[in-house]
Order: sequence, then C-alpha cells, then structure tokens
Amino acid sequence: MKIINNPFELFSYQGPAYFCDREEELSVLQEAFDNRRNLVLYSSRRLGKTSLIQHWHHHLEKTKKTIPIYIDVLDTTSDEAFINKLMSAIFQKLQEKENLLSVILDKFQSVRPKIGVDPSTGMPTVTLSIQSDQDVNYSLAGIFNLLTQRKENIQLAFDEFQQIANYDSTKTDATIRSFYPAAKNIHFMYLGSEKHLLQHLFMHSSMPMFSTVQMLHLDYIGYAPYFDFIKEKFMDYGKEIADLYIHEILTWTRRHTFYTHFLCNQVFSKTKEKVTKDIVSRSKDSCLKQFEANYLYYQKILSPNQWKLLKAIAKERSVQQFFGKDFLSTYRLSASSTRQSLNYLIKNQLVDDENTDDGISYFVNDVFLSRWLENKD
Repeated sequence: MKIINNPFELFSYQGPAYFCDREEELSVLQEAFDNRRNLVLYSSRRLGKTSLIQHWHHHLEKTKKTIPIYIDVLDTTSDEAFINKLMSAIFQKLQEKENLLSVILDKFQSVRPKIGVDPSTGMPTVTLSIQSDQDVNYSLAGIFNLLTQRKENIQLAFDEFQQIANYDSTKTDATIRSFYPAAKNIHFMYLGSEKHLLQHLFMHSSMPMFSTVQMLHLDYIGYAPYFDFIKEKFMDYGKEIADLYIHEILTWTRRHTFYTHFLCNQVFSKTKEKVTKDIVSRSKDSCLKQFEANYLYYQKILSPNQWKLLKAIAKERSVQQFFGKDFLSTYRLSASSTRQSLNYLIKNQLVDDENTDDGISYFVNDVFLSRWLENKD
C-alpha cells in the first residue's frame, strides 16, 4: 500500500486505501455503465464528485476492457476550447497504449493539429484550429470515429459540464448528442455542481440532451462509514483519536467531504500520538483563519443587504421561510431586498438549496464560511 504523509488528502485521488465509502454510488455508476445509460452526476461543490469518478475509473481500468478518460472543462470558454481539452485528454490516455501522433496528424489535417506541452502539468496537448460550426462537427466526428474504432469500451467523464451553458454560443451538446447512436462502445457521463444550469441542459425540453441521461445526485457520506474511516486512518498511522472528537469533527463540518477532510488534515498534522480537545479547537480556528481573507473579500464585494442575508442564513444554518415576519425582523431585512439578494447569492454559488421533506431549504454551501459567519455580529 502506498503510504503518504497525511491520509486526509485534499486535492488529488491517492488510491482506494484513502477513499471513503460511496459504495452505493459506485454500484449505480457501474450498473448505468453496464447497461449503456448515460448519466449526469451532480452535487454541491466540493462534495467529492471528481474523487468518486477517479476512484471508479481506477477500478474500470483494472478490467483492461475499458479505457476511462476524464476531462475537466471548467476553464473552457468555447466549443474550440472544449474540443481541444477532449482531444488532449484522449491523446494523453491512448498514447500510453500506442503511437497516435501520425493518426491524429492525418485524421484531423483540415483543422491543422498542433502537438504541444501543458506548462503547468508537463502533459502533451493537442490543439485544433477550429474556426466554424463546420469545424466543430468535423472535429467531434473525427474524435468519436477514432474512439468507436477501438475494441475497448470507452468511458468519457466531463467534469463541470455545465460550463458549456456559459459559452457565447455552443454546438457541443447538440453535436455530441447526434453521435449517441453510433457510439456503441462509448459511455458518456456529465458531472457538475451548478444544479440549475445542469437541469436546463438536460431537463428542459428545448435542449438537445433533453431526457437522454439518468440523473444521480451525490449526497453526503454517511455518518457511520465516515466515522469508521477517520478512526481507521488515525490508527493506521499509530495515532489515537477518541470517538468524542470524531463526532465533533463530523458535526462541525456537517459531513461535507472537503471540509471534513480539511479539518482532519489539520488535526492529524498537529497530533503526535493522541488527539486532544485543544488540538481539535486549534485546528478549527486554523481552518477559519486560512480562509478568512476570502471571507473578508466577500464582505467587500457584496452589498450590505446581500451580506446581511448571507450572515442570517449562516446563523440559522438553513432557511425555508425567508419572508416570514420573525426572520425579517430578527435580521432587519426587507422582503423585496431579500428576494433580490437571495437570487444573487444563489447565482454566485454562495448559497445552495436542497429538497427536504418540508420543502426547499437554503444554506451557505461553504461550511467554513458558514461557521465563520456564525461568530459575526
């Protein structure tokens, strides 16, 4: 087993030994893949979508009958950038198995492919010169023809796919949809954290991908498996943590994956042999301190009403009734400004919503920001 300095990794997948639970979700992913149902996986930000897909891909690749390819399109702003991200990801993956350079230069010659190196990762990139909608169709057709000719199954996972809704104009979703019938060995998955944009892309009857996918919502990791995971990881490294402190960590971070791992990372790094109450307390303070500059920046750029509403939601933890007399008077808000402020906070992903048995609840999606705001007057 690979040993790393801190088992609570924050930004990259380190292998099955450092991955917690998600057994039910993995089963759903595999069942959809086996039965050729394309799928959308969505959740709040930083809940572990990317790690889940990387964990699933790790297992898919072991079968040797499937080539999993992951593409993060968050930083793309056009169809051209999207296609170049996809082309580069495919080149990086398949180049490990065979020399694709001559194939790409020949197959895509009308869009003048150029091979380069990403300066931030050192990985090879492929850039196509796409100038028109015709080039978009031509390039994607070439990509999918390249993939469908392979004997293996292909799993394509597009992370932050809702980004295409922000392009000035896009043919990507319509063009990909047109290749579904021919792409018999390709399974498509779309990941995202902006629920409303994803719902528009896949659930609005006017959109090309309407009713073409299975929707899967990623929720929080269960209390029991997360508790056992934390206990086990401390024990693996010869460190003792009392059940009381694991409960405190999971309660304070609300079992939100990123924030739970971040706090555990801090507690682990401060512990030599045994976790103490002081270590947990100092670790929580450290988490808030590290992000405080970001939170002070929010205070500067938000209007007074937006800031007051954000703080009110944090203090309540979650809110369903924004326009009741008690809520508005307690936080000195007006109904009209609250409606406008709420829309702004949702649009800018500071506030998220979830369906509960009692209706829709709204909450501050950054747990550390929420905890920081709770202590503000």
